[in-house]
Amino acid sequence: MLRNLVMTKTALFALALSLLVFCFLFPGCSSIKPLPVAAVVVIDQINLIDVKNRQVVRQQQVELKNGRISAIRPAGAAIEDANAVVIDGLNGYLTPGLFDMHVHLSDPAALQLSLSHGVTHVRVMHGLPAHLKWRDAINHNEMLGSSMTVSSPILSATKRPTTTSVTDATEAKAAVRAAYAEGYDLIKAYGDLSAQSLSAVVTEAAVLRMPVAKHGPHPSGALPWQDLAAMQSLEHVEDIYQGPLHYQQDLAALQEVIEQLKLLQVPVTPTLNIFWQLTAISRDKEAFLATLPQDYISPLIAFEERHNQVERWLQSTDEMATHNAQTLQFLLQITSQLHQAGVPLFVGSDAGALLSPHGLATHTEMQLLQQAGLDSFAVLHAATIAPAKALGLAELAGQIRPGYKADFIYSKENPIIELSVLREPDAVMKSGRWYNAKQLTELRQQAIDGRSLGQELWLILSNY
Repeated sequence: MLRNLVMTKTALFALALSLLVFCFLFPGCSSIKPLPVAAVVVIDQINLIDVKNRQVVRQQQVELKNGRISAIRPAGAAIEDANAVVIDGLNGYLTPGLFDMHVHLSDPAALQLSLSHGVTHVRVMHGLPAHLKWRDAINHNEMLGSSMTVSSPILSATKRPTTTSVTDATEAKAAVRAAYAEGYDLIKAYGDLSAQSLSAVVTEAAVLRMPVAKHGPHPSGALPWQDLAAMQSLEHVEDIYQGPLHYQQDLAALQEVIEQLKLLQVPVTPTLNIFWQLTAISRDKEAFLATLPQDYISPLIAFEERHNQVERWLQSTDEMATHNAQTLQFLLQITSQLHQAGVPLFVGSDAGALLSPHGLATHTEMQLLQQAGLDSFAVLHAATIAPAKALGLAELAGQIRPGYKADFIYSKENPIIELSVLREPDAVMKSGRWYNAKQLTELRQQAIDGRSLGQELWLILSNY
């Protein structure tokens, strides 16, 4: 991830010069344009996944106008507009487009890869100025990809490249005001902030009506639990184990934490995927890395990860691999107990970290939530309705209803029976534009081929 970049600035500039020359001689396409949207589209003979009411609504017809759902009628209903583009649903299934509420990215290809796997919206949890430009370009249909909610640069007590250093309340308030002025959608508060700093972040963000997400589902220092009540979300169940439980599988202490989170009703993003991935690396080493899709992570970030975090887990002993596997089972247990207690959960994969592939990682997270005991409807709720509500999009996204954006996944098979059918969609509709399976495959390859390493390195250097 960008926050872990450890190359020297001199080396980065030397690499930048080489890459900029290369990109000048061999230019790539830095962005992909969306397909034109038809004025009226009708999808007939289709079954709808109604996540809110936990049911499959069978034999329907969905009408779209200018990228929004305009009507839902029984299948076979008369189509009034003679110029409508009609898609035969072949008795397949429409599922609301997925949200991934915790990703890291350094190039637009990540957004196109995510979309190709049915992830229609991502929350970027380490924002940079370039992300704001990509967000706006997608919103204005100037670029194709998952739409974005972008956090501020991480507010941390430890000074790192691309983060904002915050060591006291004054710096905390200034950082929040700066992020607001620059157009970020929320504040990302790191777990190492002091109680004083975090309290100032929360207070100033409330004045500006700016959401805050915190690394770690627990307070900083002596901060009261109730001071977290206004958070948009709390990230990483791993941090419950590492924080309040002090690396002990202490069920009594865990119950106390869960009781506090139950009272707060602030959503938790487990990010089980990333611990699952480090467990697999520590156990299977290069054999696991060979199973990851090539080029889903940008070459620069892949190089950095490969020589830092990934290398760390490749060096794991058998004892460490066993410990990681046991810890993963405990994290699944924590997630299960959170769900049973009624604590809202989000799907968030931490894609982009530790070579975790964009789009595919979202589905791995969903599978892990199933392993934690959530049924298909509960997992989809954590990937659709719950995120849409938290992001202020509850009347626009997360469901298939009249007036909502036409963002959904088409599958020939029923995802409630087998959620994994959404991993490789038969089609994806984004803002009323239909991409069939062949076009999704082409989109992935175009995204990979169109990367500009010079542009990506400039993004890193300009925020170093």
